[in-house]
Amino acid sequence: MENKWGFLRETEQKAQKDGKDKDFGLCRTGLEKYLKVIFPDVNDWVYNSKVPNSTRKFQPDYRSESKKLIVEYDGLPHYVNPDSILNDIEKKQYHESMGYKVVNIPYFIQLSNNAVKELFGVDVKEELFDEKKYPSLGINGRCSPAYLCSAGVERMAQEFKRFPEQYKVNVEYLKEQDPFLSGVKFLEEAYNAKGDKK
Repeated sequence: MENKWGFLRETEQKAQKDGKDKDFGLCRTGLEKYLKVIFPDVNDWVYNSKVPNSTRKFQPDYRSESKKLIVEYDGLPHYVNPDSILNDIEKKQYHESMGYKVVNIPYFIQLSNNAVKELFGVDVKEELFDEKKYPSLGINGRCSPAYLCSAGVERMAQEFKRFPEQYKVNVEYLKEQDPFLSGVKFLEEAYNAKGDKK
């Protein structure tokens, strides 16, 4: 039986609209479906709505008041423009200053059991995304490091350090692809650079 968990999308509606992945033919799964399994007792998720008493225009992807938790899905556009990266940093700091824990999920990190444990500190019994079987960076979907700005590649490399298994699977796959379209050398250089950059 094929795993029912696919590549992460912000919502199930967007997952259905996008259809199957262009590189691997795998389905896509909306974040709300994952959240139901990760937090089965949380029923107060609010989508794309400002935090109460907020003076800013920021609208988190998902927010639970009972958990004081904000979950953001950072898609490809969050890695192609330095202004978007700075906006994400500002948005996270603002929400944390209001007492929320903020979890950002990069588009290239899939919600495997290991990733859920790292991001949320939750052990899910059900087998989720198979991080050893499927890389998430493909050239056909134009989501590889070659399509990112330099700040986006650095951000990707730093975020991959929390998920070494997914980094390994993705780099191995990208090395088999056209180097111009994969941009794997940029990712490896940023990942292996001395010292952590912010």
